[in-house]
Amino acid sequence: MYWLTILLIGMAASIDNFGVGFTFGIQGKNISFMANLSMTVIALCLSYFSLIIGSFLGHFIPASVSNSMGGLLILIIGIWTLFNSVIKNNKQSKTMSDPNYVDKDHNNVISFNEAFLLGLALSLNAVGIAFGAGVTGLSPVFVPLSVALFSFLTIDIGQRMGLKLFKTRLNHFFSYLSALLLILIGIYEIFS
Repeated sequence: MYWLTILLIGMAASIDNFGVGFTFGIQGKNISFMANLSMTVIALCLSYFSLIIGSFLGHFIPASVSNSMGGLLILIIGIWTLFNSVIKNNKQSKTMSDPNYVDKDHNNVISFNEAFLLGLALSLNAVGIAFGAGVTGLSPVFVPLSVALFSFLTIDIGQRMGLKLFKTRLNHFFSYLSALLLILIGIYEIFS
């Protein structure tokens, strides 16, 4: 179950990236390989540092309490994500919802330079989740790698699908899915 938890954390931290990639794709914006790679590195670094801080704090807390605390934190992030998706109708920041805001030169390609703010915005989910994973004692190597891998893949796949499909309401579905995954991971960590 340890490896499954790491994979699910990577997926949950990055599933919103699919919706963002899809949104950019359906608006004709191409996220370059280098831009996606830079966003992946940002997610990797932020989740690593957040996990290390959570892991450090986890050393001062008994293992049974740290699993519950980390799981509770992940559960709260999941509930908060679900709350934002349902109650606030999944309103996103301008950086994530408006591709023209990111595409400064309006050439329909999100370049390496333009991807920094988007990478930071997309990595915010990973920071809280990684902190909770660190408190529970999960791997400081494999959790950030899982987050980075799924970050890259979900942006790429979402953008490719978006370029091929018409605009739909899939973004809401993926926000709900992300929230439900986090809630399940949190519950599992609390009771395991």
